[in-house]
Amino acid sequence: MWTISPEALAFLEKREVATISVDMPIIVNGCCLQISEPPPVYLGELKVRKGLKVPAGSYTTLEVQGIKLNVPSHLRNMNLVIDLTRFFRREKLVIEGWNLC
Repeated sequence: MWTISPEALAFLEKREVATISVDMPIIVNGCCLQISEPPPVYLGELKVRKGLKVPAGSYTTLEVQGIKLNVPSHLRNMNLVIDLTRFFRREKLVIEGWNLC
């Protein structure tokens, strides 16, 4: 079940954002293991990377704490949290609870 932290929810309400989107994770295969970084989180509707074709059904829309959340379909049932990180004055939404392997 996806959730949004109180800090991230306050950030979204302050910016009057009603929709956020999670990109597809990038998976790196090695000889012995597979590693995937947490996918980026975008404000607004889904942004498809240039040159990438997205088949129908690749994304699912969820309603989480009053926010419309577009996530890759294979991640819809995961227990992840959208959180807010700060670096100096820059604020960015990130995914917490992601396992690299």
